[in-house]
Amino acid sequence: MKQRNVITLALLVATLALAGCKSFGPMRIKPVGSSSGAALRPDFTSGYFRFSRNQAYHFILFATTRTPHGGTVRQVMILRVFWTPVPGVTPIVRTAINATIRYVIFTPHGCGMYQGAGFVRLHNSPHAREMHASLVQGDLRLTGASGNFVDAIGPSRITGDFSALRSAERTLTLTLRTKRRFFTATLSNGR
Repeated sequence: MKQRNVITLALLVATLALAGCKSFGPMRIKPVGSSSGAALRPDFTSGYFRFSRNQAYHFILFATTRTPHGGTVRQVMILRVFWTPVPGVTPIVRTAINATIRYVIFTPHGCGMYQGAGFVRLHNSPHAREMHASLVQGDLRLTGASGNFVDAIGPSRITGDFSALRSAERTLTLTLRTKRRFFTATLSNGR
């Protein structure tokens, strides 16, 4: 009987551990109210992160695709994971963390910035060289655009897994460069 209890406890612990590492699959952005099930699937092939003095994680992720007409579309996601829940005090899963999201799309004809919030689950130690994480229940809305940017997704939900390499310098430099490029384009087009 004692051995059976030990085995049951071991199986329970293994089940809980696996539930904490749940994979949400590739990143996908689905328009709210879409009945077709169609979703945008940005393929973030590279990314960086840093851990700041105020205990926040900062991520920047990149995806590049070619349009059918030979143009390039660059997608950048900037995530700020800004607090760590205390077990037993917060009403959410212990491994979930609040995050703000900026999703910027640069097309040959303009650029648009979507902003929102969601939850991020970190799957590695804060000191790991590479961080694997999941974005869960994120919301996005277009908050600014330039040129002839077309809002093809509208208010959307975003979810999916991502990974990033630790580099404070690259994270800061690329985040500032992305923001500067977007705001320069927005100001120059008066939109």
